[in-house]
This record gives sequence, C-alpha cells and structure tokens, in this order.
Amino acid sequence: MVTGELLGEICHQLPARCLVAAGVAMPACARCSGIYLGVLLGAAFYAVPGRRRLFLHYPSRGAAALAAAATAPCAADMFLGMAGHPLFAGNGARFVASLFAGWGAWILLAGAATWLRWGVAPERRLDFGHVVGSLAALLVPGLLVATPRPAAARLFAAATLAGAVTFYALLNYVPLALFLHKKRYRVATGLVILCGLAALAVAEIKWGNAFFERVKFILP
Repeated sequence: MVTGELLGEICHQLPARCLVAAGVAMPACARCSGIYLGVLLGAAFYAVPGRRRLFLHYPSRGAAALAAAATAPCAADMFLGMAGHPLFAGNGARFVASLFAGWGAWILLAGAATWLRWGVAPERRLDFGHVVGSLAALLVPGLLVATPRPAAARLFAAATLAGAVTFYALLNYVPLALFLHKKRYRVATGLVILCGLAALAVAEIKWGNAFFERVKFILP
C-alpha cells in the first residue's frame, strides 16, 4: 500500500509499537501516528473562515505556553526512551501524548511562521474557545481506532500520511516565511506556493531518508 510505503520512509513501523484498528496494524508507530494526526487536526481546525491568514494564526501567549506544555510528555518519553527508561509503557498512552505533542507543535510552528511572515507579535489574551475546540478534535483519531471497521482503519492511515505531509510542508514554510516577509501576492500565487510545499514534503518523505543514508557513507 502506498500509504504504508511512504510512512515506512520516516517511521520504523515495528509491529509491537503500532496501533491496531479493526484487526489491522497501522502503517506508523503510535508516536508517529499521534504526532502527525495532531498536526493535521490543528491545521484543519485553524483553517476555518474568520481565522487570520489561511492555515496560520497568531497564538496568544497563554496558548503558546499551553502548546509548549503539551509537547513536554512526548518529548520526555522520547529522551527517556533513548536512555532505556520510557515514560509510557503502552502504545495507547504514547499515542495520546503524541497527539497533544503534534497539536502543540502546530501551534508553535505556525505561530512562528506567521510572525516571520507578517512581523506581528502574538496576542496577549488566551482564546479559550479555539483552544478547547481544537483539543476536542483530538478525540477523533481515538474514535477511529475504536471503530471495528476496515474503512476506519484506512481513514486513520490516510489521515496519518496527510498529517506527515502537513508537518513537513509547515517545516519548509518557516524559512520561506522569512523570505516572503510582508510581501503580498494574489490568491493564485498562494495556492501555487501551497502546492509546491506539499509536493516538496512528499519528495522529502519519499527520498529524504534514502539521501541521508547515502550521505552517511560519504561523510567521514
């Protein structure tokens, strides 16, 4: 399956670390699935009419602090796991922590990109409505895993890949935002940039890992 092949380039896909939905193992481990789905849900929630700058936003200082705190458990689990003492033993807990980490990463990265693009400082107030609504959206992946239907498993896998593409595209946009600082362009140009970022993200997922593996043999 194309989804599994692409995600296999950026995830170890160990069966013991993958969630199972409708009797089917997901194509990415619990941590990767959570992070990418968290990013996707954060992007989808903030890309609604009335938000400033499509897909990007200015987080309040309180929201930014909450986002940073949301990434802490997953980060601690990763670093402690490297030392042989992971914070979470089960895939379920690891998945939930990663969902919050992906959501927090979106808030922080999108906020940084917006600041670099427009030079506007974050708002001082905490937008409780959007924060609560965005966090509530994180329940959706859990419902898909709990649904005993193959269609739910396929949707979960496709959403994970979409989240990975969104994450890489956002990482690519951060330096580009500095180059585009306060420059204005037509909507069509913006769509071309968006498609280009998505295409670059897919290329990075597909061939990036193979490139770095080759570099290891070239570098001393």
